[in-house]
Amino acid sequence: MSTLALKGPQWVTFRQHRRALWWSLALAACAMAVLVASRWWSDGAVDALRAAGCPADEPTSSCFQLQNDYIDDRWFARHLVEYTALAMLVLPALLGAFVAGPMLAREMESGTYKLAWTQSVSPARWLAAKVAVPVALTLTVVPLLSLVFHWSWSTGPADDFPTYWYEPTVFVSFGIVPVAHALLGLALGTAVGILVRRTVVAMGLAAVVIGAALAVLSRLREDLWPVQTLTGAGLSAENHAWPLDRGMLTASGERVLRQDCFTAQPDTVERCMTDRGGVTGFLDVHPASHYWPLQLVETGICLALAALAVLAAFRVLRARHP
Repeated sequence: MSTLALKGPQWVTFRQHRRALWWSLALAACAMAVLVASRWWSDGAVDALRAAGCPADEPTSSCFQLQNDYIDDRWFARHLVEYTALAMLVLPALLGAFVAGPMLAREMESGTYKLAWTQSVSPARWLAAKVAVPVALTLTVVPLLSLVFHWSWSTGPADDFPTYWYEPTVFVSFGIVPVAHALLGLALGTAVGILVRRTVVAMGLAAVVIGAALAVLSRLREDLWPVQTLTGAGLSAENHAWPLDRGMLTASGERVLRQDCFTAQPDTVERCMTDRGGVTGFLDVHPASHYWPLQLVETGICLALAALAVLAAFRVLRARHP
């Protein structure tokens, strides 16, 4: 981020929090380096096995150790991707806590905001500048991080040890949802910081509020787009489809859920479903083609909530400091 492109309150905001902003860039660079390293580690394991003339999927006594090393290296590479996905999952809460605490609540708590307001800077312009700098950083870094994650995930060790697109940590790590989640975190952090005006309390409360919002979105995700229902015998989710409810349909079309029978009669699940009137199996899935509709709907919800949170923050600021 160049200070030459910043003027007025934005430049002041950058100067005030430059260390934290540079640290944020450094951590993002480290995350991308880890993803690149996972791909390099995975490719190195494949090359070592090929150089020795050993197959990857047929155990042989002469290649026993090399094949074990190959599996260990590929698992390690996959774990690097998973750890980065966990970091992407908590990123919105970290961003929101930083904005709520050090950037806003601390200034409100210490009263330093009054100095800015005496320099021909209105409260609304001051808040806009505080929000604009982290938003610019987010819109620059998070899409790049998302692209690198997708490259590492889709072409690396996930081929042998799959992690699927619908897993909670993976779904929020590439595409457009990571950016939407980050913006929602910033917006909620802004609202909490203006409302609470106490640094430590604002940081903790922002993390809790953002975590709760993202947990609710994760829980509702499967319902954001109509599911596809498969019927018949021996059903299974194919082509990386997201499996949801499974069970049997009665003659009248009512559903007997497998999970209900598993709870009631874990040893005789199939008989339980048949005894309850089941005549044919069913399986609800989100096929891989639903990835982008789910991403777009969740992104729209996040952006709408973010807009409401920012609007609330400006209205509270105007009410308290007309």
